[in-house]
Amino acid sequence: MGLIGPAESVLMTSEVPATSIRIDDASSLPELASDGIQVGSGRLLSTVQTLLSGNITHNRAYRDGRVAIQDEGSQLVGLLVGHGEKILDCCAAPGGKTAVLAARNPASTVIAADLHPHRARVLRELAQQPNIHVLAADANSPPFRSSFDRILADVPCSGTGTLARNPEIKWRLRAEDLKDLQQRQIAILKSALLRLTPGGRLVYSTCSMEPEENEIVVKSALDADFDFKLVDCRGELEILERRGELEVHEIGSLVSGPFLRTIPGLHPCDGFFAAIIEKKI
Repeated sequence: MGLIGPAESVLMTSEVPATSIRIDDASSLPELASDGIQVGSGRLLSTVQTLLSGNITHNRAYRDGRVAIQDEGSQLVGLLVGHGEKILDCCAAPGGKTAVLAARNPASTVIAADLHPHRARVLRELAQQPNIHVLAADANSPPFRSSFDRILADVPCSGTGTLARNPEIKWRLRAEDLKDLQQRQIAILKSALLRLTPGGRLVYSTCSMEPEENEIVVKSALDADFDFKLVDCRGELEILERRGELEVHEIGSLVSGPFLRTIPGLHPCDGFFAAIIEKKI
């Protein structure tokens, strides 16, 4: 067991990816321009803007939550969740992916849950879309019996995919930490799968490069459970490409087996892993 596999370590870079922003309302663009903030097209997603110059944190649209800093890989994970009528984001804070889900499904109910009440409170204050409903809840034992046709389980992880932005991780993270994280991740994933409707889909994701937090967690959660199946992420990425949302045309570089994997240095974003799991009908 080791932190960051050899293949990934070759491709990863210490260069911090460009700052990407999510704009929920195009009318915010003139506000950015008036403050001298220049943006350009995203490099991974056409729906994303890249910050070219200026301090976006001083802009009113940013302070109001209509514009947010969010990595392109993070936004791509949110898009993989797709469309549903009842959607659960079971580890929602700080809320970037929740916002992507809500914008993608404006007529749907999006439940955004987080273990920590103070984080849920901040998320509630920042949530702009009226279809987002925030609550403080433990993902291992959520206080509802509802089923959902789309679930995002963006679990707590080591964050080794964000080393370029957070280099301190490599000094404080120990190999034994992965075992504790893995146990928590498996528990959250198994609990979330119980809330999935037949035919529904769950996206399990991390910003980790470690197989102990990614493929091994998915295998452990699905092992000998024949009610679920893995869905190849390539098909979903091809749909995004046909819609003109995905800018990367070498889709093969974004997948590892059936999984999504973005790699810093190869892709213009942090390192993310995602698996799509479907409950059989």
